[in-house]
Amino acid sequence: MIQLAQVQYLWIIAAIPLLLLVYGLYRRHGRKMLRRYGDPELLRQLMPSVSRRRGWIKMGLFCAGIFFFALGLSRPRTGARVKEMKRTGVEIIIALDVSNSMLAEDYSPNRLERAKLAVSRLADNLGRDRIGLIVFAGDAFVQLPVTTDYVSAKLFLNTINSGSVPRQGTALGQAILTGIRSFSLDTPGSRALILITDGENHEDDAVAAATEAASQGIQVHCIGIGSEFGKPIPMPGGGLLKDEEGNTVVTKLDEETLMNVVRAGGGVYVRAGNSDFGLQGIVDSVRQMDQQEFQAVVFEDFNEQYMYFFGIAFFFLILETMIGERKGRRFKSFDIFSKTAVVFVFLTALSLTASAQADKKDIRAGNRAFRRGNLEKALLDYHRAVAKDSTSLRARYNLANTMHLGGDYQQATATMATVPDSLHIPEKKADAWHNSGNFQLSAKQYAESIEAYKNALRIRPADMETKTNLAYAQKMLKDQQEQQQQQQDNQDQDQQNQDKDQQDQNQDKQDQDKDQQDQNQDKQDQGTPPKISPQAAQQMLEALQQKERETQEKVNKEKARAAVPVRTGKNW
Repeated sequence: MIQLAQVQYLWIIAAIPLLLLVYGLYRRHGRKMLRRYGDPELLRQLMPSVSRRRGWIKMGLFCAGIFFFALGLSRPRTGARVKEMKRTGVEIIIALDVSNSMLAEDYSPNRLERAKLAVSRLADNLGRDRIGLIVFAGDAFVQLPVTTDYVSAKLFLNTINSGSVPRQGTALGQAILTGIRSFSLDTPGSRALILITDGENHEDDAVAAATEAASQGIQVHCIGIGSEFGKPIPMPGGGLLKDEEGNTVVTKLDEETLMNVVRAGGGVYVRAGNSDFGLQGIVDSVRQMDQQEFQAVVFEDFNEQYMYFFGIAFFFLILETMIGERKGRRFKSFDIFSKTAVVFVFLTALSLTASAQADKKDIRAGNRAFRRGNLEKALLDYHRAVAKDSTSLRARYNLANTMHLGGDYQQATATMATVPDSLHIPEKKADAWHNSGNFQLSAKQYAESIEAYKNALRIRPADMETKTNLAYAQKMLKDQQEQQQQQQDNQDQDQQNQDKDQQDQNQDKQDQDKDQQDQNQDKQDQGTPPKISPQAAQQMLEALQQKERETQEKVNKEKARAAVPVRTGKNW
């Protein structure tokens, strides 16, 4: 089936009837002019070399050339097909401690810079594996989703510093939980989380988080960085970090905590050295796990057909120039207009040929890099192809799939957005909708992924893989909506409790004010203070204390609802 890559050039065909009309009017005007000079029959005998038909033949050939020239400009092509590619590897997420304690200088130049250097060297030695980055201190954030774009990983790594996480402290458990959520869904049994930290956990239960990771098939490894004797923490502005009491902070390596974490997480513990950091050894052991196949789909090359249409157009235009309007001058009447048209068609054909060949060259180079697992080079090649021809479906299709493998789900979704509607072959359109749904599912755009899967099933109803993905996307959307509803209900309930507690406090205050008014009124009426027995006074005092305790308990409960996890006050 033939596809047209640039259909806008078909509008040139609409000019052909106009050319014929203008030429017909021109011939009619010529006949009128001849009648002014004399009888047409007599003039025809005086001009025996003039042909009535040759002008129309020449115009017909010229219009035929323009017709095929317009078809060539629209770039007809055939032979597009989708091919599945498979890669194997493991997923590794590195969680890097960026708290102030990592500024200690027991490593050269300090703990954080030494760890960044080790991760950078690791990225240089990775091949087919995916890598992700998490930074943590009092909180944890994903710095880079899992990807094979090692150049981007090193760029992100260079931006990390002790200010990357605004909340100070060391929350190992939060880093592990964030890592659990950051692995892709399609790699069970081949995932490892590596924590690089000094182990001074100030915030949460890291062992429980590591146990949860192990239950999901994720190995938790730790690299301890620091000295057992401790070092002070120099601050960027000068001086040493001090605690709340004004004492100089000395940060030490807490190996016991890290060993407990790796025991719970099923990993190994390595103490970092200045010469051998230990990261490569852990990665080598991770590679002994069952490597997962990462599946992707790429477009194979189209077969461009435009050169044949240009050839036919060139033939008709050459033929038109060889036919003269007068009899006996078949090879001599080369008018300027026809020569210009022939040269223009020839130069245009050469230009488009060079452009299309460059486009195909970049896509083929990207496909070769993709097969070798070099996603970085494949992305560059596909980007070049799209820059040279923004309408190239194969370039955008391959670029979107490569972006998805690299973890750039949002950009992959945007790149693939217009591809399915532009395809005309049903099987290819179904594949494109299926992949688009996968991209949106990875980006947690569940509603959009459901619609994409439905579009694929409308074309290919028996596709079980699409049906399975659709069911999963519907479940995730339902869970997301239930979670949002639960959060809203909790907020509404909290607000109701706050309103009720406020009403109770107001009522208590009103009761106290009323009691005070009654006492004042009794004093005014009696003129003398009432006499109260010791037993009654004791009972009244106990009642007031009980009331005060109940009020205080309500206030404490309200504070507990909105309270953040208890912090130690440590800022390193």
